Amino acid sequence: MKFPAAAPRGQPGAPGADIQGYLTKPKGAGPFPAVVLLHSCLGLPSNRRAIETALAGSGYVALFIDDFATRGLKETCAVDFPAALPDAYGALAYLSRLPFVDASRIAAVGSSQGADTALRIASSRFASAFAIPDGLKFRAAAAFYPPCSNVEGARLKIPTLILVGAADGVTPAADCERLAQNQPGDVRLVVYPRAGHCFDDPAFGGGKNVMGMVLKYDPDAAKRSKQDLGGFLAQNLAR
Repeated sequence: MKFPAAAPRGQPGAPGADIQGYLTKPKGAGPFPAVVLLHSCLGLPSNRRAIETALAGSGYVALFIDDFATRGLKETCAVDFPAALPDAYGALAYLSRLPFVDASRIAAVGSSQGADTALRIASSRFASAFAIPDGLKFRAAAAFYPPCSNVEGARLKIPTLILVGAADGVTPAADCERLAQNQPGDVRLVVYPRAGHCFDDPAFGGGKNVMGMVLKYDPDAAKRSKQDLGGFLAQNLAR
């Protein structure tokens, strides 16, 4: 399915770019809590369907954004990608209009570059820039191996979960430790021993060097992070 990215506030009726997304829902009428999923600079993960199925099985509507499909992109690892933020808020607005979604219980969950977007969402500094319904907002955010240095000094204003590997040479855990220190709100940092970047994507089993980045699947960290995310969503998207 497709949905429009959020248009800039102050431009009523301005259409956002059409974005590809993959929507999965639990059985039943709902309304259900929902999760907007944000991919890395390499695009959708190899286990996208498994992630969506697991979320739906736990009672969440899952909308996985594909930022690249309608733009003809393959990767954005060497450049900034500002379009990710209006895409995320467009997904929030789209989900809020679905009759089987509880618009007051929507979270953002991102990986790597998508996790950067999730942290920017958590800072709440950018929502006012987009033409979304008044009062509509993300309730929580989770960031898998985010580049925490990109939001250094930001105040995270909604419940936030940060998951990173201790051996991550792409987005160092130390940057996330500094970010998490002295946050005024509910921010939890989990560092997985020996885990590297993309520790939850089976495509990188055995470790691979991709565009100068060492990416390695870690089954133990993947299992633990799934459990940690499940607990976080259950706590923060409860009625």
